[in-house]
Amino acid sequence: MSRPIEILAAALALSLSSVAASRAQEAWRGYEGHEAIEIPFANGPISLHHVPTVWLSLNGARPRWFGMDTGSTGIVVSAEHFIPGSGDVAQGPGQLVYNSSGRVLSGEHWMTDVVIRHDEHTPVATARVQVLRVDRITCLEHARDCRPEAEPRNVAFMGVGFDRGSAQTTASTTSPENPFVSLVALASGRPVSSVRPGYVITRTGVHLGMTPDLTRHMAFVKLTPKPHPPGVPDWNGAPMTVSVDGVTGRGTLLMDTGINYMFLSPPAGTRLEHGRHAPDGTRIELFMPDRQRPQPAFYEFRVGRNGNPLHPERVEVVRDATVFVNTGRMFLEGFDYLYDAVGGYVGYGWNGRVSHEYGGVTPGAPSAP
Repeated sequence: MSRPIEILAAALALSLSSVAASRAQEAWRGYEGHEAIEIPFANGPISLHHVPTVWLSLNGARPRWFGMDTGSTGIVVSAEHFIPGSGDVAQGPGQLVYNSSGRVLSGEHWMTDVVIRHDEHTPVATARVQVLRVDRITCLEHARDCRPEAEPRNVAFMGVGFDRGSAQTTASTTSPENPFVSLVALASGRPVSSVRPGYVITRTGVHLGMTPDLTRHMAFVKLTPKPHPPGVPDWNGAPMTVSVDGVTGRGTLLMDTGINYMFLSPPAGTRLEHGRHAPDGTRIELFMPDRQRPQPAFYEFRVGRNGNPLHPERVEVVRDATVFVNTGRMFLEGFDYLYDAVGGYVGYGWNGRVSHEYGGVTPGAPSAP
């Protein structure tokens, strides 16, 4: 290569690098001037052995731990943890179906205030949402983990996911259900507009809202909007590409803190069998959203080789209408995860705890769907 061409190539590389840096900055510029509220998980860091919990309190009851689930939307609570009072509004019967376990929770819908807490003694924000006051639990025909109960106790579960309506087989509603994106007041007295609706989840806790410091290490993926009534934003599932032993397909991804294993509806042509666990040695690669270069976010593991912290407890093979991956919560061993309910983005940040041989992130501007 001649010297002028070398200089031109270097200048071009520098220009492209500058453009990439500029685009990366744009990815989180919308969060400047906002604040985030940190809430540690009450039961410690992400683990195979338990769903992460946060402190909440509802009318007529003491604060308590609620399981935090990105695989569903809406709060379910048994009678002893919510006693409707002044300001609460009955909204008729309802139910919530958890497809992963096969549990069907039925009861009465109420609009009420939910106090989100840093710990048992420290409130940080209030949300006004619809909750389901549960009076019975039944089971789907082929439930994986379910026991019927009349007048159940100790139900305290909070779904903060998106695109979960059809998966939960609930009727559509115009009432807000997700407390993390439905804040009406901050305990600090600051205006609620200072916290952008959305969150960042890490291995050790959740941040309500987004800031540049929390998100500058992230790759962003744009979501497509779902039709919805005004004031109730929702988005289609996050796009991704999965490769199973080299057989590749495009579909959607769900990061689900409610389970420790993976659901996989694979692309056509794999050796995997519906209703069976993926056999040891199966190589699974996930690209969010696709295999473009540089890759915004990716990770991989081989089933049965448990030295990789991102490895789920198991991989259950299902046959959905489309390619689909529910990562389970072990995803958070290596990634921070963002959901921007206003802009319609998910974000993935590499937390540095896992070897780069298993995955990584190229921080940058939003990628089109």
